[in-house]
Order: sequence, then structure tokens, then C-alpha cells
Amino acid sequence: MKMKTMKISLLLTKLMVFTAIIVLFTSCASIIREEKDEFTISDIDTTFQNYVKNSPSNEDRGVVFPSSREILVERSVTQRDSSFTRYYPDFIRLGLFESIGIVGGDPKHAIGTGLFGVFPMGNITDAFRGEDDKVFTGGIYRIGISEIRLRWFRDSKNWTLGTHGVEFIIPDARAENILISVLPIYVRKRFFLREEIPYIAFTPSFGIGLVPSQYINLSGSLDIGSIGGLNLRAYLGLAVGVNTTETPQIKQNDYTDKAQTIACPYAGLGISFLDFLNLVPETFVEWKDHEHSAWQIGLIELGLHYTNSERSVFADTIASKVLKGFDIEIAKTNLALPFGNNRFYAGVSLLHFLGMGMNSWGLGILPLRFGYWHTLIEDELTITPFMELGMYPTKYLNVSGELNLQLSESLNLGIRTGYITGSSDEISGGSFVENFGRSTSFSNFYFGLGIRLQNRIFFQHHLRYNRPELPLEPKKY
Repeated sequence: MKMKTMKISLLLTKLMVFTAIIVLFTSCASIIREEKDEFTISDIDTTFQNYVKNSPSNEDRGVVFPSSREILVERSVTQRDSSFTRYYPDFIRLGLFESIGIVGGDPKHAIGTGLFGVFPMGNITDAFRGEDDKVFTGGIYRIGISEIRLRWFRDSKNWTLGTHGVEFIIPDARAENILISVLPIYVRKRFFLREEIPYIAFTPSFGIGLVPSQYINLSGSLDIGSIGGLNLRAYLGLAVGVNTTETPQIKQNDYTDKAQTIACPYAGLGISFLDFLNLVPETFVEWKDHEHSAWQIGLIELGLHYTNSERSVFADTIASKVLKGFDIEIAKTNLALPFGNNRFYAGVSLLHFLGMGMNSWGLGILPLRFGYWHTLIEDELTITPFMELGMYPTKYLNVSGELNLQLSESLNLGIRTGYITGSSDEISGGSFVENFGRSTSFSNFYFGLGIRLQNRIFFQHHLRYNRPELPLEPKKY
């Protein structure tokens, strides 16, 4: 049994490494289209100079005392080559992560992935085979999403060809039923019910996975988004495929190379982060003229904190006397609310871990945020007080304020101070408890510094609520 567990762990490790390589490779693909105008600038200059001879002081005395006049004309032509480059988005959809909680697998082996597939109920181990009291039996997970325009049927509107870095279709808790594909191929057609932000569309799709599982995935979805990179979707579909790779068979207590056939009709609710959608006309609008709905969109934030916790999460070093804790936040979005002066915002993150000290920590999946955004120095310095509420897997309330300094369009630094209180008693074991202790209840003041990578901060003139509508270019799309 130990040998089987080692094989599964090794397979998962290889898959994670391969996934990271694929995501890194796909992220390097060009998403920008350049259009360059080249022209020649000509400067033509003509100079006229009058000279009167045979007269003192070179003066003209008229016809009584006629004098000869000489006009000197000088012409000069200067030419130089010049060019102007415009930048446009070269994709229909580009996203980081999508998660879908589905109903459709065997209800006796339900995982209980929760709403959107990101709230697993209970402790899931290698030997976990599911339970029969869960609503969501499994989930679909996609990492590294991209779609480009597909010009079928004489440029029929809104066809796309896309792929994902890796896709997991998990009908239920049985490992032999998991369908996995690296770079599956998807064809989609969108029927827009609303073509203003946030977009609403019905999207049928056809997908084929080839490696390591072979399957066909037919689905239709009702999509709402993208706004600040956030999207909500309701799915109805059918996934049919086979696993020809080595899969664990619990009843036989050994491994088999026999093909495992899977058929999974499903319905589900999904959410995606850092997932951006363009209408075809928007691919002809320059990047600088695109509309934005968020004050902040970021990939990852890292912070180090001094807190009033008794013990530091770091080892007993000199640094641990000052630095008691840290936090990490992934896929963060703060959306401007369209009322008042548009400075109030609501936000959410995929995950936020706040380790204030040993036995004092909180972990939030989809924590909700509400705050106020204020610009101190245009294009450089902003400040925001906010309140954050985490509900799962731990409960906490975080009241805080941040001062943000923009170093570049994708990198900024922050100073944060605040107060957090909560309880983590629902997590009785696992790696968090092993590394940070059991946090039944905690209350901490903190002050810290943070760095934000691939994090974009917007300013007042960027928001679409504050900009006049720009007409799309009159081109054939």
C-alpha cells in the first residue's frame, strides 16, 4: 500500500512540475499586436532678404531717387524618417484560473467541493473515496486559459479557438475517474445577450483532450463577466473519455493498465480569476483606450509583519524578534462601485493566508472586501482603508489600511497596518497546524511591509465611469 501511495505522489509531483512548465510557456505567448506607421517628415523653409544698393544706409528713397534693389531668396528642405507604433490586444480571452463545482458524478462517492469548486468539505487524503451526503460531487479546474479569434463561416461572429495549460475534470472522489489533459483544444461560439461591461453571453463549446487522458467535453454555459478579471458561469455539459494510463483500483489492491471509460453528465457553477474577455471590436482599440472597472488587479502579494503575538512563525533568530508573521494573497481584485465618486470598492481574492504568529493565523478562500480608494499623488501614491471578511475554511475579520507606492505598471510596494480577529478551530490538522500551530482563536494588531508582483493599480482617469465613451473604429470585424 505504501508503494502505491509513493507512486501516486510521484505521479502528482511530475504532473505539477509539468503543469508549471506549461503555464510558464503559455504565459510567454504574445498577447499584444503591434501596428506601425512609417512615414517621412519634410520641413520646407524659404527665406527672403531685400538689399538696396547705391543709397546711403541702404535705404529705399522711392522713384525720385531710384535705386537698384536686390532680393535674395534661400530655400531649404529637411527630411527625416519617422514611425509611430500602436498596441492592441491580440486575444479574445486570456485567464489564469477557473474553478467549477459540479453535480454529476456518483453521489455515493461525492467529494463535496462546495460552491464554485473551491470549498472542499472535510479532509481529503489519498485513501478518500467520497461520501454520500455532499451536494457537489466533483469539480472542473483549468489553469492557463487562452482563446483567439476563429474566422469560420465567412467571418461569422464570436467563434474562438482556445486551449488551457492543463484541465482537470473530476466527476467524484475516485481517482480512476479523473480526466486530465495538457493543452486540450476547445472551439467556442458566444451569443451575447449584453455587449456592455459586464458582458452576458451563452457559450456552447466543444473540447478534445488528448494527453494523458483522451476525452470529449461538450458543454454550454451562461457567462457573466469579465469585470476586473472576474467571471461567473453556470454550466451544463457531458464529458466522455478514457484513461489508458496506470490508475489505482482500490478493489483489486493493485494497478492495472486497462482503459477506464468515464462518462459524466454534469451541471455546475464556476468562477474565474484574472480572466479577461474582449469583444472582437475591442481588439481594434488601442490598449491605452481600453476601459477599466477596478482600482486594483493583482496576481500575488507578499508581506512581512510585526505583530503583538507572543511567538513568531519564523525560527528563533534575531529577525524573529521583529518579524512575527507574514501574509500571502493570490489573485486579488478590487472593483470600483458605480455610485458616489466611484472610490468605494468591493473586492475578492482566490486565497489569502494571514499568519500573525504561532497559533495566530487565518486562511480565507474567496474572502470578501469592502473599502475606500483615495489617490494621494497621481500615478504614484494611493491609500485605502478597508475591511475584509473570511468565512472559509477559517473565520476572521480584518480591519486594515494600506499605503501603496507604484514602482511600475506591474510592481508596487505597500505599508499595511490593522487589526485582525478570528478563529481557526475548524482546522484540526494538516500542514497549517503542523507549521503554525493550532489557532482556536486569535486577535492581533499588526504593522508590515509588502511587495506586489504582477499587480496593477489604476487611477481616477483610468476608470470607465470617469471617461467619455470612445467610438470603436469603423472597420469590418
